[in-house]
Amino acid sequence: MPTLTVSAVVESLEPVTVLVQRLAADAGLSPEAAYQLRLATEELFVNIVRHGYGPGRPDGRIVVEGGMSAERAWVRLTDTAPPFDPFQAGTPTGLSRPLRDRKPGELGLYLIRHAVDAASHEYIGGSNRTTVAMWRARPDEDGRIGHGRDDTDRQ
Repeated sequence: MPTLTVSAVVESLEPVTVLVQRLAADAGLSPEAAYQLRLATEELFVNIVRHGYGPGRPDGRIVVEGGMSAERAWVRLTDTAPPFDPFQAGTPTGLSRPLRDRKPGELGLYLIRHAVDAASHEYIGGSNRTTVAMWRARPDEDGRIGHGRDDTDRQ
């Protein structure tokens, strides 16, 4: 299981992205599923940096772990910022408005929740542990290969 500990600064995003891309390739995720896992991880990471730790916490650290089982590939981000469950945030209003008419930052948490097949958050011992996952390629009942995405699979 790859693990990486980085400073909670946006500049640390590159090695995190490399870890997620390597995990997605090793897990055999489709290009779409790999992109969605990377997108969700990047959004979570940037939110932790900007809103969790904020500019007043240059000493913040984020631990990024990745792994896979027969069913899924997952990424977990652990931080010691104040408790925050990104999956409890409300749905933004006016989703039909064009992007140019929206305030920056309104859609990040919404995108995370809808990009992945499964997601969870827990606050344990002073740490946020946020996990996102994509189902791995597997044959369906008809023998076709798909990544198994189904909205009922989301937690």
